[in-house]
Amino acid sequence: MKVFLTGGSGYIGSTVALRLKKAGHDVLALVRSEAKGAKLKEAGIKLAVGDLANPAGYAGGAWGRAAIVSLAQDYSPNGSELDRKTIQSSRDLLRGQVGATFIYTSGCWVNGSTESVADETSPLKPAAMVAWRPAHEQLALDMAKDGIRAVVVRPGIVYGGKGGVSGMLFGSAVKGGAAQMVGDGANHWPMVHVDDLAELYVRLVERAPAGSIYNATDASQHTQKEIAEAASKAAGKEGKVQAQPPDGSPFQEALALDQRLSSEKARNDLDWRPRHESFTNEADALFKAWQAAQ
Repeated sequence: MKVFLTGGSGYIGSTVALRLKKAGHDVLALVRSEAKGAKLKEAGIKLAVGDLANPAGYAGGAWGRAAIVSLAQDYSPNGSELDRKTIQSSRDLLRGQVGATFIYTSGCWVNGSTESVADETSPLKPAAMVAWRPAHEQLALDMAKDGIRAVVVRPGIVYGGKGGVSGMLFGSAVKGGAAQMVGDGANHWPMVHVDDLAELYVRLVERAPAGSIYNATDASQHTQKEIAEAASKAAGKEGKVQAQPPDGSPFQEALALDQRLSSEKARNDLDWRPRHESFTNEADALFKAWQAAQ
């Protein structure tokens, strides 16, 4: 399948692009520069140089692609506007194509704090940082009116490789002697390894039912403190952690959410089987992989 992917040079986007290519798809990735997309190009992935603010700059290359995967994340003050513009331009590019597919990336923080284990039918209580996302999820799903197979995915907190939460925790431990956490760390974090998430995107592109929504998390239900302690031990810092008093920022508010999510729907519908099910159990290997990627 010919796939156009935004956020191609990003932490998640680059991993997804490579996994789609490995699965046999013809991938065109939107990147900010040729230099940022060099590794993708080496792997045989086509590049479209541009940015979300100027859809006309990438429309020519994306036109005629059977699937668009929206992976770019922009948390600037203009992030919501850029996200909406991407959805709208994707609809215009896909409209009228037989079998057209749009995969929209949301995130676990739209659920807010969960009182128990939440699934895709649970009421949304989005954190302030992503208060606009539920409306954009619906805007994406409304593409069905134009005959487009639209799917929404809500990844958990992503770890593995050079970036994500593992990079944040390992980096703080190595630099400061203790892994940093927000508050007392008693809140649960829903997690997913970047490689497992990329595998899910392949399945979403190939066969997810139209109008579906999927959580994307592993089966672990560790607290932020347990994860930070495991990262600290792996980094040789004896499990030392340092609590940061919440500073009131939207990002820290999101990290302090107490969340437990179920991804049984993705497992049942798409036979998705994450190979990495516990950050804490794999922290040593994850640290070595992070070191190797620096």
